[in-house]
Amino acid sequence: MAVACNRCLHHTLRVDGALERTERRTMTEQTSQPEKYNIAVYCGAGFGNDPLFVERAQQMGRACAERGIGVVYGGGSTGLMGTVAGAALDAGGKVYGVVTHQLVEWEGVYPGQTTLDIVDTMHQRKIAMINKADAFVAMPGGPGTLEEFFEVFSWQFLKIHDKPVALMNVNGYWTKLIEAMEYMSTTELLKPEYLQRLIVVETPEELMKVLGK
Repeated sequence: MAVACNRCLHHTLRVDGALERTERRTMTEQTSQPEKYNIAVYCGAGFGNDPLFVERAQQMGRACAERGIGVVYGGGSTGLMGTVAGAALDAGGKVYGVVTHQLVEWEGVYPGQTTLDIVDTMHQRKIAMINKADAFVAMPGGPGTLEEFFEVFSWQFLKIHDKPVALMNVNGYWTKLIEAMEYMSTTELLKPEYLQRLIVVETPEELMKVLGK
């Protein structure tokens, strides 16, 4: 899918002193200043085989839009990622996509995003999403979703950020992962207080309640 973007000046991203240079492109002529509160949504580029995954993704997009919360996500048009973005945009919400040049070629981007940052590397992509977000939630997804989740989860107790991190355990999707982390805690390789900070919910409505939204 080809999307026309307006090229703008380079800007610098910063996370705990780490600098990353990215290329800024926006899908509108508006500035890309984020909303007051944004949630980064990590989820699959596929749909999975459980219809509830899609239903919860739609609900997540709508829940954010209804509350004036911006969706920060990976920019793609496919799978659960595209479902969250589409639902938010259809409900009048704001969507801030961040994608690599390579993924634009492979997967395309969802049309009509509020802003779209196209960067060179996955590392730049993740830092840009972290900078834009005030909270993070991992919905059903594969290894890429796990990587993104564990990065923001571990950075929380490393004090690189102090933002809420959540798992949306749709139909038990993350139950075995939660059990694995609980076992890690019993071995004293994951401190119990770190695990206690993790938010675990089943629906977008529960997440909004925990976040006070």
